[in-house]
Amino acid sequence: MKSLKRVEGINVVPLIDIMLVLLTIVLTVSSFIALGKIEISLPQASNFSKVEPKFYEIGITADHQFFINGEAVVREDLHVKFETLSKEDSVAISADKMAAYEDFIYIIDLLKAKEIEKIGMVVNKNE
Repeated sequence: MKSLKRVEGINVVPLIDIMLVLLTIVLTVSSFIALGKIEISLPQASNFSKVEPKFYEIGITADHQFFINGEAVVREDLHVKFETLSKEDSVAISADKMAAYEDFIYIIDLLKAKEIEKIGMVVNKNE
């Protein structure tokens, strides 16, 4: 009868290789996180115009009415009003606490379709 070879130790070389790769990845990613940005040298142009981001306030009432910057807008025309929004614009949504959740999600869906990420919710401070 043949006897099995006895294992005298564990080969740790593959473990060390994996740990070095993970260390390299962590150090590379952490340098981007610490700086907060990636340094990019942008090309120069002689003619340009600076586009200032706009701020929009959207209101939702309990009786399904919508307001954009204080101006009443019917639900069917909201997507037309949102055509002027760009990715850099900021939006604050103030909804009545009794407003339908469906109305809120409808607004969020329209904003996400326009790829707007700067969305804030307006609330009152609890005292």
